[in-house]
Amino acid sequence: MLIYNTTFHCERDCYNDFLDWLRTQYIPRAGQHGGVKEARLARIMGQDEAEGVSISLQFTTANIDTLSAWYEQCGALLVEELEKKFQQRVAGFSTIMEHIEL
Repeated sequence: MLIYNTTFHCERDCYNDFLDWLRTQYIPRAGQHGGVKEARLARIMGQDEAEGVSISLQFTTANIDTLSAWYEQCGALLVEELEKKFQQRVAGFSTIMEHIEL
């Protein structure tokens, strides 16, 4: 199993709108495709929030092929919509992690 993590940094003045958009638009639509599951959302602590707030959005996915198909068919469109809606006020980067059993 893989974890697809996107870390977002958003300006303080749009934080609540951004969270609302993630909860009502991005996460439900991302999950409808079926390629990503088990969404988790977390605020990143221990940083100076004068310039903004950072949050992590994580999904699980079966493998890299499933994730690639999801991104091509769904994820890229969601990124476009995010950029249109929030422009320079939100920036993000993604990482792919492999789950390791304890």
